[in-house]
Amino acid sequence: MKIFHLIDSLSGAGGAEQGLVREVTRFSSDLDQTEIRLFEADDLAPSLIDADVDDRWLGLTRHSAVSAYPSGVRRLVRIIRADRPDVIQTSLFAANIVGQIAGRLTRTPVLSTFTLSGDKSLLQAHQPGAGSRKAELLRRVGAWAARGHHVYFRSLTADAAVTNAKLLGISPERVTVIPRGVPRDLRPDPILSRGEVGLPQTGRLLVNVGREVAQEGQVHLVRLLARLRKDHDDLHLVICGRPGETSSELTALIGALRLQEHVTRLGYTEHVHHVVAHSDLFVFPSLMEGLGTALLEAMAIGTPIVAFDIPPVSEALGDDGGVLVPLHDEEALYRQCRRLLADDAARANQAGKGRARVISHYSIETIAGRVETLLRETSGVSR
Repeated sequence: MKIFHLIDSLSGAGGAEQGLVREVTRFSSDLDQTEIRLFEADDLAPSLIDADVDDRWLGLTRHSAVSAYPSGVRRLVRIIRADRPDVIQTSLFAANIVGQIAGRLTRTPVLSTFTLSGDKSLLQAHQPGAGSRKAELLRRVGAWAARGHHVYFRSLTADAAVTNAKLLGISPERVTVIPRGVPRDLRPDPILSRGEVGLPQTGRLLVNVGREVAQEGQVHLVRLLARLRKDHDDLHLVICGRPGETSSELTALIGALRLQEHVTRLGYTEHVHHVVAHSDLFVFPSLMEGLGTALLEAMAIGTPIVAFDIPPVSEALGDDGGVLVPLHDEEALYRQCRRLLADDAARANQAGKGRARVISHYSIETIAGRVETLLRETSGVSR
């Protein structure tokens, strides 16, 4: 069976990209797999090559993403007609549209992934060129492509399945919910020292992993730190994530609250698991998520979590995988973090529950097997 995996790019900073690599490198060895990127950024490609998965680039660039879609469709159609895959798996917005149209033109089955969830305005706000005429045209084309009979869907959460199916006007029966998986052995051994990974040598640590964009809600973290330091004057905040649209706002807020010496922004770091392993609390005030892979990784490492209660995060944490507080409720966020920081036993208990949930619900081996089965069903090819 031959599979094309079409994705926007393979950047190590993205949970969707990392999730794809983890899955396809665990598929059965009898599969003939090719990963095709629309855009640049291929720092995860070596992992695929090591697993005998071919890596190809369609030659598109991000700065011309929307206008480049037709070229992407034409180029992908030529490759499909030459190589004749049994199924195309697509991930992320641009790849979903390009892959669905190319699949329709070549009569090739497509399995596309729903990641983000939220109401219509939130979902549309995260599409390329949101608010422009081109974006509106793109949404119409995307809805048309998604309704093709050759297209089926995998959703990372039940909430994303409902909200995206409604947005595109497709039947929920065409959507199968399968989350991302993570390895159970993510805790590094040995753990690099604080100095080796850019952390302060002493003090307690709050850690967050996410790009500096509005949906990650990191302004809540800065205000949280200012309050918590009145109780824990050794407390330090660490943010791991590439700069983004809110970076200047974060810098200004940190300065206004005089927290420059108490916040470390590491940017993207390959040592993120070591950083999380050193942390006392993983705080996740995200306003919108796909599944929250960073949460699952923190749970696997054994770090207790406090997060805003949004549907994908509550699905990931379940009843006891972490502590949830109402969205935007900074007072509740403060109370729960203060409680856990003051109680070592409570933190250890919470960490154990989170790790147990990851092992039972999000094992990458189990998830990869389910995705492979769905791809085989979509293609019509069985073992």
